Amino acid sequence: MTQSMTAPPEQFHFGIDYIREHFGSNVALATQQMAHNRYRSNLQPLVDHIFASLELTGRESLLDVGCGNGFILRDIVSRMRDGGRVVALDISPAMLELAKRNVTVAWVPLEFTEGNANDLSRYADGAFDRVMANYIFHYIDEPDTVLSELRRVTAADGRALVTIEARHSMPEMYAMHFEAMERVGFPADFIGRLPRGRRGVMTLDNTAEYAAKHFSSVEERPYADALRFATPEPFMNFYVAGHRYCGALPKADDTIPRELFDALHADVERQVSARIAERGYFELTKHNSVFVCS
Repeated sequence: MTQSMTAPPEQFHFGIDYIREHFGSNVALATQQMAHNRYRSNLQPLVDHIFASLELTGRESLLDVGCGNGFILRDIVSRMRDGGRVVALDISPAMLELAKRNVTVAWVPLEFTEGNANDLSRYADGAFDRVMANYIFHYIDEPDTVLSELRRVTAADGRALVTIEARHSMPEMYAMHFEAMERVGFPADFIGRLPRGRRGVMTLDNTAEYAAKHFSSVEERPYADALRFATPEPFMNFYVAGHRYCGALPKADDTIPRELFDALHADVERQVSARIAERGYFELTKHNSVFVCS
C-alpha cells in the first residue's frame, strides 16, 4: 500500500521586487543597525571588525557592492587618504540617496552608482584593490555569478570581503515568533512558507565552499555577538520595524487579517516581558563572519 505524502509548501520568494520595496526606505535597515550597535555585547563594533579585515593603508581603490544606506561605508571612507578612491554601488536608488547623505566625510574621490551585483561589467578586470559585499547574499539566488564578478574586479594582489550572517542566527526570536504565530491562529500554509531564519542560497555554513570555487584563498574571521534587551520596547521595535515580524508582514495578503498581527504582537511582547522579568534581560545570539578572499 502506498502512503501519500504531502509536499511541503513552496517557500516565499524574496527577490528583486522585495529588495527594492524593503530597501525603499531606511526604516528597517536603520532600526536593525541601531539595535546591533546599541544593544551589542561584543566590545568591538562589527564595522571595526570589517575595517580590520580590509587591512587598508588608505590609498587603495575600493568597491562597496550593496552599500545600502552607507552605514559601513561611512566609517571606511573617513579613514581613506590621498591616493585612494571609493565606488559605492547599490540596486536601490533610495539607498544610494541615503548613503550620499550619510557619508559626510570623504578625503578621497567617492562615486555612487546604481547597479546589480550580478553584473559589474562596467568595471575592468582587477579594477579594485579592495572589494566588499556586506550582507547582500541573503537576497541573491545565484551566488556563483556574483562571486565570479567579485573575483574578476579584484586586483591580483587585492582582497574581497564577504560579510554574512548564519541562517541560525537569532534563534530565540524565530522560535518565539513561530510559536506565537501558531498559537494565535495564522494559517498553517502561510506559516510553512515563511523562512525560519536568515534567507539565501549561500549562508555562513557554506560561504567558504562557494568562495573557494572562485578565490585561491578564503579565510573566515568570525564575529560572535549577542543583543541584550533590558525592556520589551526596543526588542519589539527591532522585531516589528526592523524585521517586519520576521518577514511575515510583507508577505501577508488580504486573507491574513490585521487582527492576527495585533494578536501576534501582543503574544510576543508577553513572552519577552516574561523572559525579562525572569532573567533581567532578553537575549538574541548572533553569528556573523567576514570571509577574506584573495
